[in-house]
Amino acid sequence: MDNTINLMSRINERANSFISDELNRHGVKDVSPSHGAVLMSLFRKDQLTMSEIAELVNRDRSTVTTSVNKLMDLGYLDTMKNSLDSRSTIVFLTKKGKELEPVFYQISQSLITVVYKNIGAEERKIFRDILQKIFANFS
Repeated sequence: MDNTINLMSRINERANSFISDELNRHGVKDVSPSHGAVLMSLFRKDQLTMSEIAELVNRDRSTVTTSVNKLMDLGYLDTMKNSLDSRSTIVFLTKKGKELEPVFYQISQSLITVVYKNIGAEERKIFRDILQKIFANFS
């Protein structure tokens, strides 16, 4: 019996646990791993629409809206109406949100170190290529 999907799920659970532990260690107790993709997209670009975030993080708009609203309640994000399109909302980091950037990059580096421990560069490339193919199979 092939347990590939189960193994991927268990890896995801452990990665999320690792991220949560690291966030707590850095004193960030109110952000969960599920918020990471939204925050990371905004670390890369100063401001994005909800639709742009949804596309970047590969989540539906309602899921992104829930995450953005939670991060707004926590004071990490804020929004404004898009001056070019009044139907869309621009999301941006607050000062408090910007302060998370070095913490997130440090946690990302730590996670990558754990994930690829004892795995060479060529194996990493093959692994990523295979994961991309598996992902594409579901499209």
